[in-house]
Amino acid sequence: MSFARTLLALALAASVSLAAGCSAPLTSQGAGDTAAHHYIVGMKLLDTGDIDRAGAEFQRARGLEPSHPGAWEGLGLVALAKHDYNAAEAALRESKSKNGKYVPAYLGLAKVYEAQGELPRALSEAEAAIKLEPRNARAHLVTGDVYLHMLDFRRAETSFSKALELDPASGEARRQWDRSVKIRQAAPGTLVGQRIALADPITRGELAALLATELGIEKQLRKKRPEIFDPTFRAPGAPAAIQATVESPTDVDTHWARNAIELVMRLSLMESYPDRTFRPEEGVTRAGLAMTLEKVLSVGANDPKLRTRYVGQASPFADVRSDHFAFNAVLVVTTRGLMEADRPSGAFRLSEPVSGPDALLAMRKLAELF
Repeated sequence: MSFARTLLALALAASVSLAAGCSAPLTSQGAGDTAAHHYIVGMKLLDTGDIDRAGAEFQRARGLEPSHPGAWEGLGLVALAKHDYNAAEAALRESKSKNGKYVPAYLGLAKVYEAQGELPRALSEAEAAIKLEPRNARAHLVTGDVYLHMLDFRRAETSFSKALELDPASGEARRQWDRSVKIRQAAPGTLVGQRIALADPITRGELAALLATELGIEKQLRKKRPEIFDPTFRAPGAPAAIQATVESPTDVDTHWARNAIELVMRLSLMESYPDRTFRPEEGVTRAGLAMTLEKVLSVGANDPKLRTRYVGQASPFADVRSDHFAFNAVLVVTTRGLMEADRPSGAFRLSEPVSGPDALLAMRKLAELF
C-alpha cells in the first residue's frame, strides 16, 4: 500500500472511531436486542448476499456496543462486498483495535489485501491469525486461498488439507482441497496455465489460451500431422490442408488471447458464432469442453468419422439424450478418460460450468494421448 493510501486508511479509521465515540450508544429495546444478536443475524444475511440488510444489523450492533469487535468486522466485510477497500480496511483495523486477539478481523484484512492484489500483506494477516488460533479451520482456509493467488499450489493444498482436517464437515474446505489436488495433478507448466487454474468458470478465451500454450497444440499437431501445415500442391484425393486463414472474429481485436483464439480457429479446433463473434468472455460448459476435445482428437488423428462414431447408440448417461448435439463428443471424451461422469449419479451435467482446474486436468490427459 502507498504512503498516501496508508494515511487515508488511518484517517478513515480515526473518523469512524471518533464518530462512534461522539454518539451515545443506542438503548436496547429488549433482552434480545444485543450487539451479539445483531452480529449473528448480520453474518447470516451476508452469507446470503443481502448486503444492505447485513450492514444495517452491523450498524445496530455497533450502536448498541461500540467496542464490539464483531460489529466493526461486519461493517468491514460489508464494505469489502461493495469493493470499498479503504472503508473495509479502516473498519477491520478498528475491529482489531477493540480486541487484538480477535481472529476474524485478521482474516477480514487478509481478504481485503488479497482482493487488492497485496498478497504478502494478506499472507501476513492470515499467518498472524493462525498464530493466535492454530486450530481455527477458517484461518487455514483463508491462508490456502492466499497461497492459491500467489500460485504456490503446494502450500495451498497443505493449508486446505489442514482446514479439512480441523473441520471435516466444511463444504468449502472440501471444495478448495479438491480443487488444489486437481491443480497439482494437472501440473500447469506455464504462467498462463497457472493463472487460469484460478478461473471458475473458465472462459472461451482462456480455453483457447490453454490449447495454445499449456497443451502447445500447434507443436503437437506439427509432430503428429505435419501435412496440415504444408501449403504445397496436393494431388486430387490427397488429404487437404487445414485452412491456413480464417475470418477473424469481430470481438477479439483487443482481447489478451487474440493470437491463441486465431490459432485454434485456423486449426479448426474452435469456431466463431454465426454472427462472427467468438465471445471470449463466455463461460465454457462441460458440453462445450467435450466438443472442443473431440475436435482436437479428430484433427490430431485425421479421423473425421470420430465425430459421428457413437451416433445411434444408446446413452449411458441419465441426463444426456442420444440425440443431443454433444452426445457423440461426450462419449468420445469419457471413453478416452478425458472427462468423467458425476459419481455416484452417473450424470454428465452438460450445462455445468468448467473450472480452471478441470480444464487443466483434461489438457494434461489429452497431452498423454498425443
